[in-house]
Amino acid sequence: MTEPTFQKDHQSEAQADDAAVQLEHDFIAIVREEIGMHEALAAIVAQALVRGLRRRNGGQSIWIPAPDKSQRDAAIRREFMGARNLKEIMAKYGISRSRVYQIVGMREPIEVRIGVSSPKNPVPGLQTGRVAE
Repeated sequence: MTEPTFQKDHQSEAQADDAAVQLEHDFIAIVREEIGMHEALAAIVAQALVRGLRRRNGGQSIWIPAPDKSQRDAAIRREFMGARNLKEIMAKYGISRSRVYQIVGMREPIEVRIGVSSPKNPVPGLQTGRVAE
């Protein structure tokens, strides 16, 4: 997993306060969506998180890596190939028509096992130079 990276960010005090309020609102929404916490309790948790982040990382920008989308992309390929309606796929995953076609056009990673031959992977066994006993 990639760790967040930090860099110094120069803001006025008012901009910092505005950013803290926005972050608090984002945390409230995330806590409510992810675990269904009541808004009043989610607000207390969000305020504590913002205070802690400001104390530990105040004045820095935090880069948070995006989630891995390979499983989502594989599901989109399966649904598209299964004749699912394009508009349904677009709505379900919140993506555009061109993004669906881009994902469907991408190939899935191929798993290659060394020394194993199959119809999909007609690779001869490794030659070691040793005579089999």
